[in-house]
Amino acid sequence: MTMQRRTFLRVSAAGAAGVGLSLLGAGSALGAGPALGVKPAAGAGLLDTAPTTPFRVGVRRYNWTRGSRAVTTYVYYPAAGTPGGNPVTDAPVADGVFPVYNFTHGFQSSPQNSLFIIRALAAAGFVVPAPHFNHNFEDVNNGNASRDVSQAITNTLALNTSGPLAGHINTGIGVGVSGHSLGGMITHGLLTAWPDSRIISANPQSCEDMGNPAASVSAKVLFVHGDRDDLTQYSSARQAYTEMSWPKAFLTFVGGSHTSFWSDNRFPTTVVDWARWTMYGDTAARDRLPADAAGANTRWEAQLGGDTPGGPGLYTLVAQHSGKHADIAGISTAAGALLQQWSSTSGNNQQFEFIDAGDGHVKIKARHSGLVLQVASNTSGADITQQADTGATSQHWRLTEHGGGVVSIINRQSGLAMDVWEHSTANGARISQYTYSGGPNQRFTRRSV
Repeated sequence: MTMQRRTFLRVSAAGAAGVGLSLLGAGSALGAGPALGVKPAAGAGLLDTAPTTPFRVGVRRYNWTRGSRAVTTYVYYPAAGTPGGNPVTDAPVADGVFPVYNFTHGFQSSPQNSLFIIRALAAAGFVVPAPHFNHNFEDVNNGNASRDVSQAITNTLALNTSGPLAGHINTGIGVGVSGHSLGGMITHGLLTAWPDSRIISANPQSCEDMGNPAASVSAKVLFVHGDRDDLTQYSSARQAYTEMSWPKAFLTFVGGSHTSFWSDNRFPTTVVDWARWTMYGDTAARDRLPADAAGANTRWEAQLGGDTPGGPGLYTLVAQHSGKHADIAGISTAAGALLQQWSSTSGNNQQFEFIDAGDGHVKIKARHSGLVLQVASNTSGADITQQADTGATSQHWRLTEHGGGVVSIINRQSGLAMDVWEHSTANGARISQYTYSGGPNQRFTRRSV
């Protein structure tokens, strides 16, 4: 049954501004469009795992536009130098290649008034584009504001090609988005009515429901809300959470208002945990979530599926006959991209989450895109591609164990096995499906990442 959508409140300017808070220490939170596929600059030092120590934070201002619309954006980033203190304008970037995690502020606020969360994300190893909007409710409700954020993300990713951030932005794994109040609604709009398929992680804060989840977006979503919020309805955020596919979580500040949790360190700590897990694959951060969210006046709920501790986890798949890895072609995040084999690159497009689908089957989700593997038909030789998770049996797989971590992977709908076509040992050979034989080109070693 489809529930009636709620119209956003008529919020007062003073109530939603949320200015004047003391800033949290960044270190306390630690424990793709046109630019997708751009390679890091030589020597930039890709961080395959989440940073273990905080960074100093730098910031640069960009006066971008989308048509006639101003999309002025402050880009915060890990900077060289001693951690701590306020963001340093135009500071040199730190060594490394960092994922993008957007933040959008609330009504009549600004990025500078949101540093308690922005600084925590940047210090933890994220490039954080933070647009500065003169919000208007019509633009939020008609999608213009969500499209403006998509433009800011596109322009941020493009900074990897030239200028001071060139070679330091990870453009191959997708992006994260977050925001508070109207910014939270803009964030939820990017998952629903005005989808951005690059998004693999999201954190709507004090938001209201902006529509049904879009099939083109596959993101891990963390909601944060006070259950006594008199500006954005808690019940509407709960509706949005109920409709969202897992992995998902909800942190409730019991008795909390629209902004009361801003001064609670559990808020940035939990958001950073979520970002580290969903963008860096930091399972230790995932495992910390219940404890970091716990305490007086909070309630933590999570549906993480096979990603919970002790679950199937994250793996590479190495073809036994060729020694090459299952790989999403071209590091594509688009639905329909082919599964192939390729020499090991340690890229996220060669890493897969195995998620329980019930009845002894799993879904196999590409880490970089959040899309799941699906057979194109029931025919021998049919392609295997990545697609949005629909729950179809063509996206369910059964593992036949051969010992030593070696498995054959059988599709539930077709009954055919994942197979490197014609026993090829070449890079780029497609992985399709074929009648099960148990041969070495149908056997893959699952190696835990």
